[in-house]
Amino acid sequence: MYVIGRASEGNFKDGLDNNKKIPWNEVVNETMFNSKKKGSYNNLSMEKKMMLKIQNENLLPKGGGSDQPSLEHRVFLHFFLKKEKANVPKYIFKHMVKTLKESQLNNITWIPYGRLISEIFNQGGLLRGLSETRGFTDDMLGTVTGKIINGATLANMKLIKPDVVIKLESDMKESRISSNLTDGFPPICKQSSGCSAFLHC
Repeated sequence: MYVIGRASEGNFKDGLDNNKKIPWNEVVNETMFNSKKKGSYNNLSMEKKMMLKIQNENLLPKGGGSDQPSLEHRVFLHFFLKKEKANVPKYIFKHMVKTLKESQLNNITWIPYGRLISEIFNQGGLLRGLSETRGFTDDMLGTVTGKIINGATLANMKLIKPDVVIKLESDMKESRISSNLTDGFPPICKQSSGCSAFLHC
């Protein structure tokens, strides 16, 4: 999949639900909690909490808190923790379709993978066409900015103390400034250090 710079190959487990009798439960529990029994979010190490946060915000976006990941999310995380190659594009596409269907059924005005979809639209020429017509504003399109994972995020997750967070002028900030639509734009995650560890694992 060109837009994320990753070939569609590697491990992929489909048709998983949260049935406690599925063997994958013991496998992922051993990986995440060092026990065949499922532990709590508080039992996770700082590294695993951060990887789960990155996964939930970037790769398999989910609503609600991070402390109750589905079996699908836990198996996906298991592959990375064990340094096993996962079929990231297939997981993303499957999750995108599933989430879009749920948003339509439940009338939720939230679109997953906004940056990825925007890049697909960009490569297809749709964004350039919209830019040339200048007939749509951010408000009309419902433009939103993505979440930023930084020191404040770690403090909110109680992984570090709030008083050690120092805001710098160079910190990333939310912005609605339109980017230049150029041909051959590089895969989006080459610009995003947050998910590069997952994509190239």
